Amino acid sequence: MTDRPTTTAEPAFDRPAIPPEYGVSKASDFVRWAHVEERLAKDRVYWIVTAGADGRPRARPVDGMYVDGVIYVGGSEETRWIRDLVANPHVSVHLDGVVDVVIIEGEAEVLQGTSDELAEQLAAASNAKFPEYGMTADSFRGPGPVAIRPRKVVAWTDFTKDPTRFRFERP
Repeated sequence: MTDRPTTTAEPAFDRPAIPPEYGVSKASDFVRWAHVEERLAKDRVYWIVTAGADGRPRARPVDGMYVDGVIYVGGSEETRWIRDLVANPHVSVHLDGVVDVVIIEGEAEVLQGTSDELAEQLAAASNAKFPEYGMTADSFRGPGPVAIRPRKVVAWTDFTKDPTRFRFERP
């Protein structure tokens, strides 16, 4: 278990490979990484897509938080989607919206425990975003939460002007 994986530097960015018939050949701008992080921090719902050992995709909306470069979500180990993540940690996350788009591909890990510091930080982030839940640090000590580490992010605020791909180098 990696208790606190973080991204400290901005990821490399370029234009995603998009077929010419989509009309983005004249794109001249890029989405700023800070904009992506702002969306991840403020959006209350992340659409999580998993695929289990049978290869069937499953999508569901999940409450989550973005802390130190990692998306944290919760879920019972008895649910199908968490069992999917245990069998196949590759995951896709999509934020709500069709104009200001953020799509993340990465790996998920169901943490079996967290440090006191991370548990406190997650409780604070949860209470700032979801005060109605009243989460405590004990809620995040384990098992869980699920940590999703981005590997690739595709984002745009105007598909014809600024489609951007961000890539993370991870060991």
